[in-house]
Amino acid sequence: MNMKDLFLSFEKRKEFSFDKKARIARKALPFITPGDEFFLGAGTTVSFFGEELAKSSRHFMLKIWTNNLFLVNLWLNRHEKFSSENFIGVTAGEISRRNLSIVNLIAPFSHVEKAVIGTSGISLKGMSSDDMYTVQQMDFLIKRVRKVIILADCSKIGRDCTYITRSIRMIKLDLKQGKEYVLVTDPAPKNEKVKAVLDKFKAMGFRIVETD
Repeated sequence: MNMKDLFLSFEKRKEFSFDKKARIARKALPFITPGDEFFLGAGTTVSFFGEELAKSSRHFMLKIWTNNLFLVNLWLNRHEKFSSENFIGVTAGEISRRNLSIVNLIAPFSHVEKAVIGTSGISLKGMSSDDMYTVQQMDFLIKRVRKVIILADCSKIGRDCTYITRSIRMIKLDLKQGKEYVLVTDPAPKNEKVKAVLDKFKAMGFRIVETD
């Protein structure tokens, strides 16, 4: 599969649960303010966030680091003004063809204020993924930020994947040391399992933000 086909394939996956992902992306926008320096991760919901960010005239003078090749391509081709008004830095590493992202991250920054990331699963065991490269990536990022902003629709809440990317023990330690965790998701009022997980997260110190 050539690069053009990879972008088309990712675009199609991005359309799954379109409304949910778009609402989550818009709900998370206020966490970014003019002048912020932050990291923007990979995945479809985060890509929605990056697109909404580019459409918003309120967000400028940003310093954005990312491993999201889909977003970089989108910004350069469809949002020239956004690309020119903000610094965009791309991490080094290996290219993941599945997520159109860079893995095994090497980045020139030692500290950024925030990271906006997705996750394949988040439960009382922690964050998890079916991609082993994400383990290294999450450790690399979370050590360097003050605020972790997780974008995940309710189907990811309570789900456990193959690899733990940030264990609940480490998350509790992060919170104890003053790191902030924000989870932006959509409501699931009839799902008791999701509600129970979110209640536990709140008790732990997570900030839970639900879409309207």
